[in-house]
Amino acid sequence: MIQLNIAAVFVLLFLTTQNSLQAVPADPAKPDSTREIVLAPGSLVIAGGGMEPDNADVYNRLIELAGGREKASFAVIPTAGGAPVQSFVLFRNTLVSYGVRPENIHLVHLAVVDDDSTTNVDESAWKNNGDDLSVAKQVSDCSCVWFTGGDQLRTTSALYHDDGSRTPVLEAVWQVFLKGGVIGGTSAGAAIMSDPMIGGGNSMAALSKGVVTVIPKEDFDESNGVLITRGLGFFAPGMVDQHFEVRARIGRLIMAMLHEKVNLGFGIDENTALIYVGKTKTLEVAGVSGVTMINTSQALVEYHQNMPLVSQVMVSYLENGDSYDILSQKVIPAPGKSNVAGHENNNISNPLQTGMLSSSATDFKRLITQFLADNKGVEKIDNLNFTGKEQGFVVILQKTAETNCYYTDKPDGDDHYTVTGVRLDIAPVEIKYSPLR
Repeated sequence: MIQLNIAAVFVLLFLTTQNSLQAVPADPAKPDSTREIVLAPGSLVIAGGGMEPDNADVYNRLIELAGGREKASFAVIPTAGGAPVQSFVLFRNTLVSYGVRPENIHLVHLAVVDDDSTTNVDESAWKNNGDDLSVAKQVSDCSCVWFTGGDQLRTTSALYHDDGSRTPVLEAVWQVFLKGGVIGGTSAGAAIMSDPMIGGGNSMAALSKGVVTVIPKEDFDESNGVLITRGLGFFAPGMVDQHFEVRARIGRLIMAMLHEKVNLGFGIDENTALIYVGKTKTLEVAGVSGVTMINTSQALVEYHQNMPLVSQVMVSYLENGDSYDILSQKVIPAPGKSNVAGHENNNISNPLQTGMLSSSATDFKRLITQFLADNKGVEKIDNLNFTGKEQGFVVILQKTAETNCYYTDKPDGDDHYTVTGVRLDIAPVEIKYSPLR
């Protein structure tokens, strides 16, 4: 008896239609021309979620920017959390472990959900405290305002009036920022930094179903698209997204940016922060993972059978110690990193090629660093992602004349990268497969 081993071979066919729509590329000389760009004198510490207490790089920088251990004073706004007081306590304990005085860390009574750990207080009764002038003064007297994680829509609903105007508490937060203080937040507290803000959704839904701009009465279903709504707008350079690598959010950030005509986007990984320093007009990366910087100023979009074909997106990847000069638009690798051009560490001709838009498969970080930029074996990677049995999207990462890769394994022996100038395209495809014969 002869046993046959049957393998599947994939044939990728671009979906076509006679009525494709093409968008005009954004004018790079007029980025976000309809938006007011304010590079405030204050600083921002935008953490991607999953912040561990031992992340000294982030916490020490936060405290330093806020005035130092002795002088820094914190107003903690826990509105996004499902357990607001518990969120405050965890953050307070972390700050105290870094030397901040406990009496300088203040819980702001602004919440929309009751915390079941406090039996004598119903925190949901604080939902209208955005108009409380005593609460606003408590905020304005501090050198740092920190927003906890949870649901970013809770925060914006508590800080804006129904007519869209700012509450006194939100005005107080802006006062802290504009007079040189620090605004920070993690997870949902990072999402609110943008205006517009991403309120929910995942990459595959953003690509296959598009953008939703009306906040639903019930919780937003991640599979319905990408929800875009109003944020607080402290971060002027562009749009931010959080939990970036682990939740594979690059597709949703790109689609949100294209819809809102925002040229720069920053996807922040967990236990990592993007730090805006107002005095120097620079962005710094601190923490254990990285920040993906996306530029859509030259991007083109065509629609085939209502599915987007996105091309000419430029992507860079920064890690701890790297920085970006906003005015010169230059990425500055951390000291000690060397350009790998001509002596790449890898020679892999067939990198892993499926699933970067799914949080359960190949991660974007390895694709753009080890498998592409630091790999002499390829010039591009095609990464296939299924939306159904016979349809999907292929993500193409490709080296360009502007691609540079900087690398070090110091001081801990792990791989640390800075990558700039990689082109990213996303194309809808029809997938045909049949047994090899």
